[in-house]
Amino acid sequence: MDPIPTIKDVTHGDASQQDEDHEHVDEPGIIDNRVEANHDVISPQTSIERGEQTSLQEAVNQQPRRSTRERKSSIRYPSSDYVLISDEGEPENYYDVLNHKDKDDWIKAMHDEMNSLKKNNTFDLVELPKGRKILKNKWVFKLKQGDGNIVKHKARLVVKGFGQKKGIDFDEIFSPVVKMSSIRVVLGLAATLNFEIEQLDVKTAFLHGDLKEEIYMEQPEGFEEKGQEHIVCKLRKSLYGLKQAPRQWYKRFDSFMVSQNFTKTNGDHCVYVRHFSEGNFIILLLYFDDMLIVGQDVDNIHKLKEDLSKSFDMKDLGHAKHILGMKITRNRECGKLWLSQEKYIERVLERFNMHNAKPVSTPLASHFKLCRKDCPHTEQEKEEMSSIPYSSAIGSLMYAMVSTRPDIAHVVSVVSRYLSNMGKSHWVAVKSIFRYLRGTSKLCLCFGDSKQTLEGFSDADMAGDLDGRKSTSAYLFTFAGGAVSWQSKLQKCVALSTTEAEYIAASEAAKEMLWLKRFVSDLGLR
Repeated sequence: MDPIPTIKDVTHGDASQQDEDHEHVDEPGIIDNRVEANHDVISPQTSIERGEQTSLQEAVNQQPRRSTRERKSSIRYPSSDYVLISDEGEPENYYDVLNHKDKDDWIKAMHDEMNSLKKNNTFDLVELPKGRKILKNKWVFKLKQGDGNIVKHKARLVVKGFGQKKGIDFDEIFSPVVKMSSIRVVLGLAATLNFEIEQLDVKTAFLHGDLKEEIYMEQPEGFEEKGQEHIVCKLRKSLYGLKQAPRQWYKRFDSFMVSQNFTKTNGDHCVYVRHFSEGNFIILLLYFDDMLIVGQDVDNIHKLKEDLSKSFDMKDLGHAKHILGMKITRNRECGKLWLSQEKYIERVLERFNMHNAKPVSTPLASHFKLCRKDCPHTEQEKEEMSSIPYSSAIGSLMYAMVSTRPDIAHVVSVVSRYLSNMGKSHWVAVKSIFRYLRGTSKLCLCFGDSKQTLEGFSDADMAGDLDGRKSTSAYLFTFAGGAVSWQSKLQKCVALSTTEAEYIAASEAAKEMLWLKRFVSDLGLR
């Protein structure tokens, strides 16, 4: 039989050394194990005589250490970027509404939303079948503002669609939207032919889509049926937040337009055209719940508006003045139309604290030679650059570029290559673009040329990319006197000569020209 282990065998040291060890141990779990081991081999009386029980108990009861590291406030976003409910802004949930100073206005907005859901027969209250799961929902609140003043309190019931499972709760989710190029072509056509341009907005657009899947949702917070809190909502139509909601809305709208004898263009499935016997035609462009109607005959336009209002809950905005953040200015006497984003650019400059910057004449001066060598390599350098809102700035610039500013297409393409690991020189280049916009925020696209022809230009550099030595392709197309399509991007392969680079650029431009030609042909122009 093995000998009984001694105290020295268990603790790997004598009693005095054990006391010293216990004074330096911070993990209570380890100390507890040692106490139990000591009780197995020695009696409590012996432990008391050696003075170990007191020291062990003190170690067990010792409070865990607290971090002494100095707490620092966020350096990535200033404190002004955070809005608390105590500022009486937009409530974050239903309980914030109950304590809000505008409680009555928000509750009225919630009742309006529920009335809209009931009017549309969005769901039925049923018992939850066995084996089925329910989706949660939440209220989203938004203040609608116009000219700096609050014009409406808006409440929206949103399903938490991240709980859906593919193949059970949804299948296809893709939904097309009208291309920016299509909008510019149609507006240029309207300016040249002096057509009417009307705008419509669909209220609760996603609620009009029919569901083929069997989906259950909990009752909306604050509107539970008394005595029937256990029952759930079986969705008959789509709701905001469902993954398939945009697609179902598009399918419903598409079927309506086909029933009205409209034809969907092959080049853009969100552009609908209808030709009348007298030679007139109407064009409708759809971007989710925003619509533009362009036509010559006012009576035909009003008839279409009435038909739309019978099937959907519409809001007539009259003559188009803004569309997707772009301002539409028109002078029908001289046949001109302008597209601008001055207010959007001003907001972007103010957001990034560049509204008082010194303007420059070019977005990216020739001394900027951006490459991967300027990217941070050490963890300390990456930590310093992590506080820079580089991605947000690029996204803001990109929306201006794809909408009305072809003059910054190349520079935005260049600075976008370093989104994953940007350096200080890259951020300086972005601020240079902001300085250029500071001095050119009033620039706009102008349409109204009497010639309804497409004109295109293409160009390429040679090995302009310092990292991979790839060339850059670029093209620009005009219609009715204004730019309607443009692009600047790296070529997919390394060109071995300037001739090859130019041929690749011309090939990309030819593909865009073929698309534009087919789209204009679908509109009825030859």
